[in-house]
This record gives sequence, structure tokens and C-alpha cells, in this order.
Amino acid sequence: MKIKSVNQRDFGPLENMEFSNSDIENIVDDELLINVHCCGISFADILAAEGKYQDTPPLPFTPGLEVSGVVESVGSAVKGFNIGDEVIALSKWGGFSEKVKVKESFAINKLKGMSFDIAACMTINYGTSYYALVERAKIKENDKVLILGASGGIGLSAIEISKALGCHVTAMASSKDKLSVCKDYGADELVLTKEDNLKKSLMEFKGSKFDIIYDTIGGLYTNDSLSFINWEGKLLIMGFASGDISSIPTNKILLKGCDIIGVFWGPFARGNKYFNLNSLKGVSDLFNKGLIRFSKPKMFHISDFLSAMKEIKDRKSVGKLCLYTDSFKRR
Repeated sequence: MKIKSVNQRDFGPLENMEFSNSDIENIVDDELLINVHCCGISFADILAAEGKYQDTPPLPFTPGLEVSGVVESVGSAVKGFNIGDEVIALSKWGGFSEKVKVKESFAINKLKGMSFDIAACMTINYGTSYYALVERAKIKENDKVLILGASGGIGLSAIEISKALGCHVTAMASSKDKLSVCKDYGADELVLTKEDNLKKSLMEFKGSKFDIIYDTIGGLYTNDSLSFINWEGKLLIMGFASGDISSIPTNKILLKGCDIIGVFWGPFARGNKYFNLNSLKGVSDLFNKGLIRFSKPKMFHISDFLSAMKEIKDRKSVGKLCLYTDSFKRR
């Protein structure tokens, strides 16, 4: 079947990609074919396209890990979905397309009343944050949580989930405008990153010891954050938006008695044989109780994917960015 998608034949600059015709293989027994309406964009898409992702995908490559859309066809072994169902899915790449095929086990029904753009953008960020904070860090009421890179889509999801669970949240970001968004999402304390220096910024902030540090930045930020973690605290390694991977001084880990937890959520993580969508069910429960909200993402037509990806790469984005197809436009 011929479709249009974002395609890349060689890893490297984002400009290597183009929106062009491609072929999609027929689905197998346990798969769905989804007519894509929206696809969320994550920092992982940029890293993968540049050949810097921890788990390098094969070439030719189409980015996109989270989609929303309508089931167009189902495999013979599929039991839980029918043609015409509105769904959210993890796509294990390939989401920047008009159509994508996914395993039945990596799809759930879209909540009634939730728009396709919001549905596509809750999967990776909120699923990852719920998994990191609830399932891995065992977050509890009144924990003090520090979120680095708090104004990005994943940082904002961490603010909302932490607040929904009764925690005190400190958000760090690189501009006053970004911190204003963090405040809107419920952050209790706001810390402006000065001179790209975490230590200098937090030294001026009183009471800066934390039970959980949620690190999306990496590099020197990771090392320096250990100076501000409580005894037996938890440092969550979420990503490396700075482009640098830290060399963590193990003496600090010993002196703090802390845990360092690597978080790699999704079916695309090698070795994660027990992946399930329980995190998304937890997120949906918080949403249904009115404890979290999903704000509208900034939208780009799929043909304008490069503008969106550059905005994330240059760390100019606030909140979530999302691609939409002509199917979404026609609704």
C-alpha cells in the first residue's frame, strides 16, 4: 500500500528527512492498521534521526512513537478492536505517517471526549512520567520533587502527576516564560536556571534538598543534582536534552545513600519483555478524577515536520508539539 510519510535513508542532520511516498507492509495476525490523525513528537525522535539514540533503529527510518487515529483494518487474531475504533497507540517508530501498523497489545481505546491531538500527546510523556514516578520511584505524598527541564512536555507531565499525588514540586527552567507555564501546571516553587549552572541556581534557593530528582537534561546537571538530594533519595535518569551524558561520581551516591534509576519506558526498549500499558491506565484514572489536565499541543501539519523537530532540538519548545495529517484536518 502506498502512503506518505517522513522518510530518512541515512542518519545525520534532520534535513536528511523528507515527506514523501513510501510503502507499508500488510498487517499480520496480531496487528492493527491505524489511519493516523495525530502523532506526538518527542526528543527521542530527534536523537534517533541523528543516529544518537540508545537503541538505534534500522534504516530506512520513519520517526514517531505515539499516535492517535482510527482503526482501518485488523489482523485475524485481534480480539479487542474493530474497524472504526478510535485508538491511541505506541508505534515503535513509523508514526510520522498517514497510516501505521501496531501490535494490538500496544493500543488502547481513546477516551470519549478526548481530542485526537491531546490523545496522541499523552502517551509517551504521561506514560513515562507515571512509570518513572509511581512504579519505579515509589513516589509518596509530601515527597519533595525537583524537575530539571520542567517546561518540556515530559517535565510538565511530571509536574502534574507529582501534584496529583500530593507532592511538593520545584520546577527548573531556562526562562521566566517557561517557568510561568510550569506554574500554570501546578509547580509550587520556580527556579530560573542561571548561566546554565544548576549549582549556582539552586544555592540561591532555600530549602533545596529533594526526595526525588527528575532529570531530563543530563550532563553536568546530573552530577550537580546529587548535591541536592536527600538521604536515600532517588535520581531518575530520564534523558539527555543537553546532548551530554554524565559520568556520575560514585562517591556521592555512597555518601547520599541514594538510588539512581534509569527510566526507559516502552515496547521499543530492548530487554523489556514485560512491558504493558498499566501506566496509561493509571494516567487515564488521574484524568477521569480531574487530577490532571492535558493542555492542547502546538500543532504542525506533517509536511512541516522539520520546523517542529528543530524547535525541540533548539530547546525553544514549551509543552508538547504534535503533527497532524489531512485525516485530522478533515474532521
